[in-house]
Amino acid sequence: MEYSKIQSLYKRDGIEFDENGKFKSKSKDVNPLKIGDYSEPEFGNIRNWQVDEKIDGTNIRIIFKKDENGNDILLIKGRTEKSSIPKELLLFLHSKFTIELLSKAFRTPENSPDYVILFGEGYGGKIQKGSNYRKDYGFCMFDIFVSGWWLKKEDIEAIGKQLDIEVAPTLGIMKEEEILEFVKSHPKSKIAQKEYEMEGIVARPFPPMNFRNNKPIKFKLRCGDFPKPST
Repeated sequence: MEYSKIQSLYKRDGIEFDENGKFKSKSKDVNPLKIGDYSEPEFGNIRNWQVDEKIDGTNIRIIFKKDENGNDILLIKGRTEKSSIPKELLLFLHSKFTIELLSKAFRTPENSPDYVILFGEGYGGKIQKGSNYRKDYGFCMFDIFVSGWWLKKEDIEAIGKQLDIEVAPTLGIMKEEEILEFVKSHPKSKIAQKEYEMEGIVARPFPPMNFRNNKPIKFKLRCGDFPKPST
């Protein structure tokens, strides 16, 4: 199972800003946002959103399941089956995740699901602008799918604590206008080990809701889509 692409909150119109926050000419490659013109109609009907920090990295799936013989196996994959994972990050992930570790969390007398997928962002090092977060590599979990069920954020955080895994920082419950103001302020990252501007946010309805195809409703907003506040 691949993680579905997260849409931006709004559609785009072809205007962009330069690094100083000034308007640039229209571009076919970069399309900033048309505020109020939702990329998915459902977005306009939701009042409260749970907001997390968006990490600039590479999508990772940690898959824990049984093979055809009933033995537990662990697979580490990128966002798609064809995605490659940087060697240094892959070594880190193999050192961090083991069958024994995940068995303690998900194989209990009360519950033993057929499969579990931990979705997260591999970041740091040479991934994107990873050195702005940390010089070494890390894994920040943002979702867990257990035998057909998406876990709630509080459950994700509890499992993250149990496994000693970072979880995408929660920024609070906000309304759309509050999210806009927050992103426009170009806030600092909560997860970076030094002062660094947040990549953006990912928001999901509070309480959680799904599209008709059963994929979770969520959107993203990037700080880079808005001009920097004048100083």
